[in-house]
Amino acid sequence: MTVRVLGLFENGDEGGAGVVRGRPPAHPFAYGAQHLDGDGFELVRVNPARHRLHRRVRDVVEHRSGLAIDRTVRSAREAARSDAVLAFLEREGAFASRLRARGWWPMRGTPLVTLSCWWAEELRTGSATARQRILQDAAGIDRILVLSRNQVGIFADHGVDPERVVPVAFSVDAAYYHPDPQVPRDRDVVAVGVDRGRDFDTLVEAARLLPDVRFDILTQPGRLDPDAVPANVSVRGIAHGEEYRHWLRSARVVAVPTHDLAYPTGQSVVLEASATGACVAVTLTPALGDYVRDGETALGMPLHDPGGVATVLARALGDDALRERVGADARRAVEESFAYPGMWRHVREVIRGLL
Repeated sequence: MTVRVLGLFENGDEGGAGVVRGRPPAHPFAYGAQHLDGDGFELVRVNPARHRLHRRVRDVVEHRSGLAIDRTVRSAREAARSDAVLAFLEREGAFASRLRARGWWPMRGTPLVTLSCWWAEELRTGSATARQRILQDAAGIDRILVLSRNQVGIFADHGVDPERVVPVAFSVDAAYYHPDPQVPRDRDVVAVGVDRGRDFDTLVEAARLLPDVRFDILTQPGRLDPDAVPANVSVRGIAHGEEYRHWLRSARVVAVPTHDLAYPTGQSVVLEASATGACVAVTLTPALGDYVRDGETALGMPLHDPGGVATVLARALGDDALRERVGADARRAVEESFAYPGMWRHVREVIRGLL
């Protein structure tokens, strides 16, 4: 029997995984969710709002309520016909969760699984009101998928049954992000990112200590003042698709400086760069510990320590053999543990367990 899963995705381009990088045109779903199809599963979805007036009303209602109501309501018939509902991300799952917690149609008897990115961090650092809202939004969710193991304990500390919180390894398209020996690695250090977890300030200070090293930082306008960085740092705009992939392939080192958040901020760049065979230098945090082995598949950088970061980068740039070994091991790790099929095989297991 085929397991029918309704997918609830964010507004806009249907997902949040490619804000900087963009997804290849053949990948219409966030996080490669098209790989859920097959092996006895069928993924269905309701298309986003198309009419301008519809989108305007939706945006007003959802902004005031803080809930993704439109798509959940329009998906009611599909939800009732499906064996399970899978929501990306928290905002998409919250309204469905409230319906299910109250036993209301169409979610009354349909298992609900939600991929959570930010809830653990908000539980850890948010206000009492924010924590109460999150626990209310999560009450009707059968399984909360998180992208790092450290988050299980955070949810448990706030009264969420650990059996409801399941770590799933974030994964990337290893076929698209593959090495290309025709592209020379002629850029010293490349850093990419837009989310609040990026610690570009520490990277810029490290760059001051390495005046002969060129740094290219790809981020949104306004994140860094180009006039306030040293001469060896170039602040560039956001890159998409093939342009982004080329940046990863042409970097001697891809640096991912981060703050210590509950979720693995930066993991997409870490894994996509690793898949291209790049040598990645990343801040070592508990959340990202699920994705790298220091000295093997990446080079660990210390947290908020410009001198320590500069030392790691200088060592990598001065050792061709080290970069080649780390890049090759990282590529193998992605193929074995962090490619899309494996992630969605795990999600299938979670859903089958609920059924």
